[in-house]
Amino acid sequence: MKVLVVGGTGPTGPHIVRGLLGRGHDVTIFHRGAHEPPELADVEHIHGDPHFRESIDEALGLREFDVVLAMYGRMRHLSPALAGRCGQFVGIGGVPIYQGFFPGDGRHRLPIPVTEEHPVVQERSDDPAVRFSRRLVDAEEAAFAHHPGATLFRFPMLYGPNNARPAEWSIVRRVRDGRPYIILPDGGSQIHTRCAARNAAAFVLAAVDRPQAAAGQVYNAGDPTDWSLRQWVELIVRLMGADLEVVALPREIAVEATTTLLPLAGTTTEHCVLSTEKARRELGCEAVIDTVEAVEELLAWYAERPGFDVSTSPSFTDRFDYATEDALVAEYRSALDRVRSAVDQYAAPPVHSMPHPTEPGKVDHRGR
Repeated sequence: MKVLVVGGTGPTGPHIVRGLLGRGHDVTIFHRGAHEPPELADVEHIHGDPHFRESIDEALGLREFDVVLAMYGRMRHLSPALAGRCGQFVGIGGVPIYQGFFPGDGRHRLPIPVTEEHPVVQERSDDPAVRFSRRLVDAEEAAFAHHPGATLFRFPMLYGPNNARPAEWSIVRRVRDGRPYIILPDGGSQIHTRCAARNAAAFVLAAVDRPQAAAGQVYNAGDPTDWSLRQWVELIVRLMGADLEVVALPREIAVEATTTLLPLAGTTTEHCVLSTEKARRELGCEAVIDTVEAVEELLAWYAERPGFDVSTSPSFTDRFDYATEDALVAEYRSALDRVRSAVDQYAAPPVHSMPHPTEPGKVDHRGR
């Protein structure tokens, strides 16, 4: 088939393109030309901006495709531009579309797990987070309006090489810089579904392989195992052979860590655990790489690039302000010492949950 991949140069794109080529398809990628991965040199490139209708029309002309994978740009413009010009339209969105992902006033909270039937954001607001969620809703509605048989995926946080905003870089660089600790808001108890780039690509390729089953459907994507932020940090630190103490600070005072280590600047709900059962049942989606193995591959990619540093990117929010971190931790530990000395507390003695009588037919010393 003739397949157009919009984007294709990020963390998932090369895996998808290779998967399509391996299936014998004729692949064209449409992107801005800002990144030119060498592994994609053997496919046709169309350079243009997929964020605007006029530049989409100019770049694609009247070309038609059997399959379009809209992974980058603005789906609300790509959908009408390609209406009637492709047999299958597959769009990629994100989990912030769900009501409760951005807590706002606390009226909505995400269930555990989140299925595709969970409501999406309905209200329109001046709040930037809500506006972002509504744009995702508008994009999905546009896709189904112009392609009733479209397939839409809702991606969680992705990890893998060539990521424009690699969340793990906050951990990797601190290890490289020899930091003694890393601050985690609320101890890093937040659990968010993540997805290795290779596994995300497998979800998309499954829809291409099973177009009839996927037609008109929305699917969550994600790794089969969910990790807390603390577990994620400890995994990376262990695989790097480092020793980095986790310092748990309340989110209210861990401002820098909250806005850098938590997804989307720390404005999201506490947990976001996705159900991928629908995609596994209907499309036969299976993880192609284990989480630990995927992180090992990613860390090997970093090791091959000792000069890598995305910290100056406008998309990256971590300032690596170690002086502020040191001052904050010192003040917090000093405050803990003051509280301990100011308030007398006594831990309750341990009590076994079951009775322990010393003679048959008798109660134990607690009357049980």
